[in-house]
Amino acid sequence: MTMEADVLRKAIFLLRDCRESEQQVVNRLKDYFPELPAGDREMYVSQAWDLVHGTHPAI
Repeated sequence: MTMEADVLRKAIFLLRDCRESEQQVVNRLKDYFPELPAGDREMYVSQAWDLVHGTHPAI
């Protein structure tokens, strides 16, 4: 399994099962994947949000 899949799976778990906010998940991913840059963590959380809740509303 790739690191990308692990990060996405953890983000989905935190959003869906732990009901954490997007920002909380971005911060929590740093605990699990400290080498992952903040921008990458945000990208994975956005992808996870779309998978769990549907796409983000347009601004």
